[in-house]
Amino acid sequence: MSKVIDVKDLCKTYVVNKKQNNVLRNVSFSIEDGEMVGIMGPSGSGKSTLLYTVSGMDRMTAGSVSFDGKELSDLNDNEMADVRLDDMGFIFQQMYMMKNLSILDNIILPAVKSRKCRESRNDTEKRGRALMRKLGIEETADNDINEVSGGQLQRACICRSMINNPKVIFADEPTGALNRTASDEVMDEMVGLNKEGTTIMLVTHDVKVASRCSRVLYIVDGNIQGEYKLGNFEGKENLRDRERMLNNWLLEMGW
Repeated sequence: MSKVIDVKDLCKTYVVNKKQNNVLRNVSFSIEDGEMVGIMGPSGSGKSTLLYTVSGMDRMTAGSVSFDGKELSDLNDNEMADVRLDDMGFIFQQMYMMKNLSILDNIILPAVKSRKCRESRNDTEKRGRALMRKLGIEETADNDINEVSGGQLQRACICRSMINNPKVIFADEPTGALNRTASDEVMDEMVGLNKEGTTIMLVTHDVKVASRCSRVLYIVDGNIQGEYKLGNFEGKENLRDRERMLNNWLLEMGW
């Protein structure tokens, strides 16, 4: 398997009131094509900053991030924006959607904006509806965003993240605003996408969510302190065992 993300000595420093805050300190790791990797750690440990910096949403202070063979620090703002639009998908805890657009229009918006997309609007809508059908929300296509449940809206966000066939989906607490039933449904869909070959980097504080990942990285004070390999998630029959093993390891790490 090839590395789709390769991070070396990554540092991120913010300056607030003339004081430096070193959020990430010499972080190094890689993610192979087709992996589903969870990022865990205490509040304020740098989990979300790591995701934002690796995805180019935030500029690194020092170090190297190679994404699908491209060194992100070599890209200008426009080039980085194109990579995020065409080659990355994003899912967040807060389900950002345009209030003046329907669910379907929100889903296809990244494809409409992409300069690589050469298909007709009708073909784009067909692809959007196909994704919605796959995730069981096709009936919500013409609804406003305030006319669907939280679980349906997050599945729409997954559809949007997939519309440009990204190399990697970056997910920041994707189930954080959902109840357990909706959270399980959303994770079922993400595991399904991963099994079909989509690489996923996921930040979570939820052991039940992380236990579906093939590997978990544990970050404390901006440093990765360890990793736990769970292997590919094959089915829910061994989910409790995965949760137990991961939880025991996290306790050893000081969780």
